[in-house]
Amino acid sequence: MNMIGKSVPKLDALPIATGKPVYTEDLITKDALIIKILRSPHAFARITAIDTTHALKLPGVECILTHKDVPNVRFTLAGQSYPEPSPYDRMILDPIVRYVGDEVAIIAAVDEKTALKAMKLIKVSYEIFEPVLDFETATGHTSVVHPEDDLHCNFPIGMDKDKNITCTHHVEFGDIEAELAKCDAVVEETYYTQAQAHAMMETYRSFSYLDHMGRLVVITSTQIPFHVRRQLARALQMPASRIRVIKPRIGGGFGGKQTGAVEIFSAIVTMKTGKPALIVYDRTETFSCTTSRHAMRLTVRLGADKEGFIRVIDIQGLSDTGAYGEHASTTFSLVGLKTLPLYNKTTAVRFTGHVVYTNKMPGGALRGYGATQGIFAVESAVNLMARKLNVDPAEFRLKNLTKEGETSLFNQGKILASSALHQCIETGKKMIGWDEKYPAKELGSNKVRAVGMSVTMQGSGIAGIDTASAEVRLNDDGNYTLLVGSTDMGTGSDTILAQMAAEVLKTSLDTIIVHAADTDISPYDPGSYASSTTYVTGMAVVRAAEDLKNKILEQAAAFLEIDREQMQFDGEVLTTIDGAKTV
Repeated sequence: MNMIGKSVPKLDALPIATGKPVYTEDLITKDALIIKILRSPHAFARITAIDTTHALKLPGVECILTHKDVPNVRFTLAGQSYPEPSPYDRMILDPIVRYVGDEVAIIAAVDEKTALKAMKLIKVSYEIFEPVLDFETATGHTSVVHPEDDLHCNFPIGMDKDKNITCTHHVEFGDIEAELAKCDAVVEETYYTQAQAHAMMETYRSFSYLDHMGRLVVITSTQIPFHVRRQLARALQMPASRIRVIKPRIGGGFGGKQTGAVEIFSAIVTMKTGKPALIVYDRTETFSCTTSRHAMRLTVRLGADKEGFIRVIDIQGLSDTGAYGEHASTTFSLVGLKTLPLYNKTTAVRFTGHVVYTNKMPGGALRGYGATQGIFAVESAVNLMARKLNVDPAEFRLKNLTKEGETSLFNQGKILASSALHQCIETGKKMIGWDEKYPAKELGSNKVRAVGMSVTMQGSGIAGIDTASAEVRLNDDGNYTLLVGSTDMGTGSDTILAQMAAEVLKTSLDTIIVHAADTDISPYDPGSYASSTTYVTGMAVVRAAEDLKNKILEQAAAFLEIDREQMQFDGEVLTTIDGAKTV
């Protein structure tokens, strides 16, 4: 390997350090309208009247949009491949506001000061409802968060919106109660995980304009440019062919930018006014008016026999999706998907529960995507069981965890194709000095130093669903252009993908030009999430580079009028195997 497995400088490391990369806000034009959002002060209410008369008279105000001025169509902002499993339960602006911070009106003005002044002049009357604030009492609450009749799901996700149930999940193998009765030790505990903010350095922002052909161009800090294009097409009721989404450098995402947040507001202002428009969320809006990790309650029951084998894992879950259902069903399903296959000495496993609507900021994608919540609960319970059995928790896991080449009750015969978890545990024990330190060492002066452990599982991409495309071009000057639709969020994926192409083509990074994430130019990619870019998009890059290399060899063989098998390529020169002829 010439390029793979070696430490190389990140392609944009020096430009980033010296402030040269172009982020969304660096690309705006001076005449861009500035957008601000008037937000609901109430957790749950119906807008009965909006008076924008005085605000519209303010010099410099270009437009003010309310729910009467936008398309009456529901959609989801979840960055998921079509048909999305998230419910179509939101509109650009809705006469019903469902959490403190929900959008009431869109104000566009020549500058921020004018927009904020206009916002204060808008008068809104509300019919206030009792909000659903406790997700543990949301099911069957007298208030229904989504009373509308046009809410739509692409799949039967177990929704019962009249009971505030967004979706239901149930998977079970074996007889839980019967197998628990056979167990020598049983532990049960309930765990709560809280909502969590992404806290990326660059907040949400989007800039829109119409190009010379009248097409809508949206420059945005996003992980999902192709999904954003589809969201805009549905929400604005216009053909996707009339929309171009460009992703410049982005300053972090962590899953937050796998959900559309601001693009729809700049886009509709541009479409209404014909003028460029910019929206930038401040940190308060980013924390309170976008999405968070889903808060959950997880009750875990474990059963084990006296030999120290885990026989039963039972997880009862409840998830708070807030006011809207972006990523609700998929995040919740991964609570079970990323925990139950870990332990394969089981005779019964179950994961069941609901995701519920509440009148709080919506939940969404955040690193770990459900596995984080599930692993915390299950691994805490595993440690409790180890203590109850009086066994070393590391050895307890080594005895019970699924190994590569094995299957589990949850996977129903599907073989675990890749895992080095047992080796990781053994190595970790040596590195931390586990055998000398567990469970704790008395340091004197009432000080104790303890050690603990847990395990988790993660895959690269969504098996059987995720796809990616890549294109590699040989240019007239002998350099290459790599076109991908994935998003480098500061992770260095552009560099990694360039390394992979360079390895196949036997060249250096200096000859690779990376062009990423422009829906007009880049090949389709579902976006950067689920730890997928290196593995999924990377393998597309490898195949594209191999195809190009074969074409180069075939063309050289045609020039020299010999068989393709007689040619070899060192990255610069094509030579016959005997060295007699070169191109």
